Amino acid sequence: MTLLIILFTLALVQIWGSGAPLHRDRWFDRWSAYVGRLAQLREKEGLQLGFSILLPVLAVALIMVLIESSFGALGVLLLGVPLLLYCLGRGNFNDILSAYLRSWYRGDFKGAAEAARPLLQDIHEDAAEGGRLHEQVFRGAAYCAFERLFAVLFWFILLGIPGALLFRLSALYAERARGTEREATAARWLWLLEWVPVRVMGLSFAIVGNFAGCYRAWRQCLMCRERDTAQVLEAYLEGALGGIDANECSATADLSHIQRQSGAEIEGLQALLSRSLLLWITVLALVVLFF
Repeated sequence: MTLLIILFTLALVQIWGSGAPLHRDRWFDRWSAYVGRLAQLREKEGLQLGFSILLPVLAVALIMVLIESSFGALGVLLLGVPLLLYCLGRGNFNDILSAYLRSWYRGDFKGAAEAARPLLQDIHEDAAEGGRLHEQVFRGAAYCAFERLFAVLFWFILLGIPGALLFRLSALYAERARGTEREATAARWLWLLEWVPVRVMGLSFAIVGNFAGCYRAWRQCLMCRERDTAQVLEAYLEGALGGIDANECSATADLSHIQRQSGAEIEGLQALLSRSLLLWITVLALVVLFF
């Protein structure tokens, strides 16, 4: 059933471009705001996070149990697909990258920066220089792809719909908490949820990409606690792609060279992500068939 839910979900994503028709988060904003107003939790960031995220997850877990007991596998499939779609990341990843690359190859770095804005938390003022922009977009695109799909699938395969919802609500909570006193707690919790999936992702990159380069980076980052998830992913990708470091683009004097190398690196990232997704589905299918 897990494999069927994933396949149906990915098919709908191919049709719609994303799960946007089901991405309605106002209920969670209202709920987390209500939890934050409770006098008992007002100055307890950890409890606010727990109540905001875990109670909806437990409610969905209970609903899934009731649906399975009442309607069987068909009910789980019919409810699981829209719920997994909801848990996927926001925005159309491929459309954003395509718009970015179109502007990038034209040399319109300001337009490219604007197109890539959904991938980035912040765009530095010197992004229009080109090399700096590519460094930001490469890291932002890598994390966006991981956060919107692969981390969700990891927790779904491990814990079912409650696991996928746990990760999505944690990501939403961390996004809403930026710039507030809850930011550090929310970011730390999300980092913990991402710790195992990002390392599984690194092994996937090694298998479908440059094994030696990626495995070397994987070993270096295996027990690292200083780097955030985006930095770990960037190291894996640079090893798996076997290309230049994103930082080298900043020091390259030839503008056309920057455009070619950086554009090829983004396109290589897209291809690597597609192969990694195919690998995950293939492994899951083999597990279902033989175990």
